[in-house]
Amino acid sequence: MRAPVLALGLGIGAASSAWAGQSPLERVMHRKTLDNGMQVIVVENTAVPLATALVAVHNGAFTQDTDEAGLAHLYEHLLFHSFRHNPSAFGLEATKLKGVYNGTTSDEVVNYFVTVPSDNIESAIGLLADLLLKAGFSNGDLKAERSVVLNELQRGESDPEGDLERQVERALWGAAWHRKDVGGDSSSLQGISLDRLKATYARYYVPNNAALIVTGDVEPDRIFAVAVKRFGEWGAAPNPFADRPIPEVPGLDKTTAVMVAKDVLDVTIVVALHGPSVRTDPGATYAADVLFDVFNDPSSAFQQKIVESGPFESISGSYLTLDHTGPIEIRGKTTPEHAQQAILAIVGELQNLDLLQGVTDDDLAIARKRRQVGTALTLERTASLAPSLAFWWSAAGMDYYLGYNDHMATQTADSLQRFARTYVTATPRVIGVMGTPDVVGRIGDWLRQGAPR
Repeated sequence: MRAPVLALGLGIGAASSAWAGQSPLERVMHRKTLDNGMQVIVVENTAVPLATALVAVHNGAFTQDTDEAGLAHLYEHLLFHSFRHNPSAFGLEATKLKGVYNGTTSDEVVNYFVTVPSDNIESAIGLLADLLLKAGFSNGDLKAERSVVLNELQRGESDPEGDLERQVERALWGAAWHRKDVGGDSSSLQGISLDRLKATYARYYVPNNAALIVTGDVEPDRIFAVAVKRFGEWGAAPNPFADRPIPEVPGLDKTTAVMVAKDVLDVTIVVALHGPSVRTDPGATYAADVLFDVFNDPSSAFQQKIVESGPFESISGSYLTLDHTGPIEIRGKTTPEHAQQAILAIVGELQNLDLLQGVTDDDLAIARKRRQVGTALTLERTASLAPSLAFWWSAAGMDYYLGYNDHMATQTADSLQRFARTYVTATPRVIGVMGTPDVVGRIGDWLRQGAPR
């Protein structure tokens, strides 16, 4: 059912016998590993004459030690700032190519990418190679970019929703917070030295821990040749995780509450839990996606009960697929008058989530189909496809991504019940509440008196 959608969007004709058994993405994806271990992933889409070149590094918050929160993000900033010893140099070079560029840091991957007219893609790959292979920065660069990152953090903290999110996540991850804290704080960032940044580069910025991802109107064989030319001499290094394995995230031992007082009109309620690791329980990751797709459907039994006929004005749930324990989050809005009732409602729903009350086979089929369409639309968007592929490459591996829709098609009510019982119904969680000081004080007293959590 999915192939015709992709065939239309990507300009693919009728499937040949050689394509039998292949997913639509596999038909346009080409992969190669260079001699130095760098993976090269190319996805063709000739719909528009644009292309994106991206280098992904298997780095991010998850590699940070206790006193290194924010290091991976700071390094991403520094790499651009120090390019050719001129903070404006990379932007000027991208402009010459009629391109736009960016870098992103998340839990388990750091990306550097450029989107250009497809005629300039080889030069864009060369520009990224220079950025990665010729890194060199000074204490002056560090001082300048540390200030930029601190300003970003201050802007985030001034946003009430962002402050709530950060406080809930800090409580959720506990002793492992530094491995989930992408931004860091003023204390951790001030303590990061130039030597530590150089050590990070030497350990993680190696070809056998990186991927070149190129999407858009390109010729795969030509891209592979350019990859060999521009990245082939990048020397391989020992596996950065062989002598420094990432420890498991410790589980929560009890349910806790986080109260955030802000000058806001409504009340935000967040329930956060530890979800599955895609490495240790991949089956549960598919079930989580289906379950929350059903949960979020406006016509679902969940929404009808707690929004249309209940105390919430809106509510949604999500699970983020990660190697090192992905978070589950349910976030809703209600009024001050209905805040306690809303907490009782969502706690009750989560305690009975494994019953799948009101969920039908049709609901599951619609959720699976929605994911298939979403994948097809992602393939259409040349600029956003490369970062999406980088996320999956780092967190789960490309084989997981290529087989995603097939595995989603096998999810049943039993699969969803197993996920709910293992990760939601009776497990410790963090409940976050944001409202005015009066509302937060009242709810805090109520929770301390033994309200259900």
